Amino acid sequence: MKKHLWALSLGTLALGIAEFCMMSILTNVAESLSVTIPQAGHFISAYASGVCIGAILMVMFARNMGLKSLLLLIVGIIFLGNFLTVFAWDYPSMLLSRLIAGLPHGAYFGVGSIVTTQLAKKGEASKDVCLMVAGMTVANLVGVPLGSFLAWAVTWRAAFMIVAGVAALVFIGIKIWVPALPALPNNGFAAQFRFLTHLTPWLVLGAIGFGNGGFFAFYSYVNPLMENLSSVPASLMSVVITLAGAGMVCGNLFAAKLSRRYSDPALACSGQGVLCVMLALIFFFPHWYWISIPLMIIAAGCVFFISGPEQVLILTNAKEGQLLAAAMGQVAFNFGNAVGAWLGGLPIDAGYTENWACVPGSAMACVGFLLLLATWKIHHTKRTDR
Repeated sequence: MKKHLWALSLGTLALGIAEFCMMSILTNVAESLSVTIPQAGHFISAYASGVCIGAILMVMFARNMGLKSLLLLIVGIIFLGNFLTVFAWDYPSMLLSRLIAGLPHGAYFGVGSIVTTQLAKKGEASKDVCLMVAGMTVANLVGVPLGSFLAWAVTWRAAFMIVAGVAALVFIGIKIWVPALPALPNNGFAAQFRFLTHLTPWLVLGAIGFGNGGFFAFYSYVNPLMENLSSVPASLMSVVITLAGAGMVCGNLFAAKLSRRYSDPALACSGQGVLCVMLALIFFFPHWYWISIPLMIIAAGCVFFISGPEQVLILTNAKEGQLLAAAMGQVAFNFGNAVGAWLGGLPIDAGYTENWACVPGSAMACVGFLLLLATWKIHHTKRTDR
């Protein structure tokens, strides 16, 4: 793998731990800061809010910066936000630190994807973006379980010490291995939003939101589903989560391998279709762990199978708004996660068993599939007309 991709994928590793680890250590954080679990949940919301705010701030104030300089600034904020989290002492300070930590999330994926595509060889942009995103999958495989273990064995603050340390390494790696790249053409603030007057970017953004939301409608309740319905012992749930992380890694690498043979719309649409089917099957077969666990692994793999192609799709349809478009992909991802988790909880709150979370999940994934199918059709029509 190219050296600059090692540095960029290390950045997505840091962001993956920063975003997802909080979910696994929420109880530890709540006890340490003397807040309730619902109040601790606000720290997750603060991070997601930072993702959305950071995308707009980047377009407003950083669109004239060279891409390498902008990346270094973003990584510096990743370090700052997580460093502050290590020393948060109460609810307000933790809320502020998580908001700051979330600001660079979408911006990093956005600028990192643009840098990756610019440095990629012809026909390898999708493969390289998949490799950049691979760090996020490794975070779910290794980083999140490690953070959970450290919260139990030492302190929850250790997880964010690791993120800050990794961010420092990313800064050095980008400084050494990423060549100087000029700023993107600046046609004014309004021009950044002009791509939104076309249909295709909305289809892709909608697919990202609905598709990932569908998975997280199920995955947010994977622990009670596996324990209560699939009869997986609580002591083995860490193994189940690790297997899901392994599925994410494999799905991401599989997409990178296929990217030379198939178009981005074809890959994204196919992966989304498989995700929809997997969620439906989990609903019907939750009581047999030897069926539900493999289905969960494939579903998790699909989420990151489609992430690279979707990121390239949003860039190729953004024209002069690439900076905003790439960051909006992460906004859609996080928005979908939040909405999916809420919708997945509705049937459970109504008294249904945990597998019913797959019903809204599968429906959302189906909508994502239809949006990507329309994108694929438009892509095919354009190629035919040339």
